[in-house]
Amino acid sequence: MNEYYRDLFLQLEEMMEEGHYEEANYLIEKELHMPYLPQEVESKLQSLKKDAVYYCANEKETKEDTLESLLNRLRSGKPASVLYACEKLCERNLRSCIPEIQDFLRKDPLPEAAALLIDALAEQEIQEEFILKRQGLEFTFYGDSITPVSKSAGLKAAMALLEEKYYKNPSFLQMARTLLIHTVYLYLPLSYEESDAPLLVKEVEAQLEEIQGI
Repeated sequence: MNEYYRDLFLQLEEMMEEGHYEEANYLIEKELHMPYLPQEVESKLQSLKKDAVYYCANEKETKEDTLESLLNRLRSGKPASVLYACEKLCERNLRSCIPEIQDFLRKDPLPEAAALLIDALAEQEIQEEFILKRQGLEFTFYGDSITPVSKSAGLKAAMALLEEKYYKNPSFLQMARTLLIHTVYLYLPLSYEESDAPLLVKEVEAQLEEIQGI
């Protein structure tokens, strides 16, 4: 088992010991949806998932996350907590926490978490200015000027190319779709045009080759 998975299981065990079952389950689900998992890792994740789901279901009190609790998780810096908070915040009206989101995006946040929020800002057409800091670069944008992933012309065109190429191999096609969507999300706040589709497909194919080489 490589170092990434060893660290992952140490993190999950720590979460379970501290009673953060919902966050642990979210992280487990995220890993289980990855295009490739070693069999021993998948088996252990499935086992931990059963425990997390059991404890979540048997907690004496089930309380809906408050906005403040989600913002505290967003500020925590812990990847699983940050991702959980972003996913839940995206289900709410983001106009209620614009300053907090602006502050979060300025601090070179976890790319997957930033992508979730930026896509939600686009979907909700938030007419505010945001600055995303990413690896030393800064991107200034307005929420209502971003193309949501669901409406990306590049994504749609690349998806059609992949379906045409891999329609005889459904499992491989599904893996390619997952990688494609992930790639487009991480490109936010920039977006791919229809003319970028061949380039997008090549990028996904390179990721597929890397996964197969594991």
